Amino acid sequence: MHIADKAQCHFIRGLFELEQYKTLDNQERIKLLDRLLWTDEFATFISNKFNTMKRFGLEGVESFIPGLKSAIDEL
Repeated sequence: MHIADKAQCHFIRGLFELEQYKTLDNQERIKLLDRLLWTDEFATFISNKFNTMKRFGLEGVESFIPGLKSAIDEL
């Protein structure tokens, strides 16, 4: 929103914001669900295994890992 050139702003917005409405087939949904479940299970394992250690949890950013993995897969 801080770009002065409106054409460039709309171009960037079109690249990122419209992608959220992409429909996924069942195979992609299952793949994303598997990644979400793996992320949650991993966070639970780490919290149980290292319960006395200072660590950073995944609370609130669980969807970041499958999203990042999907972005890497697209490359």
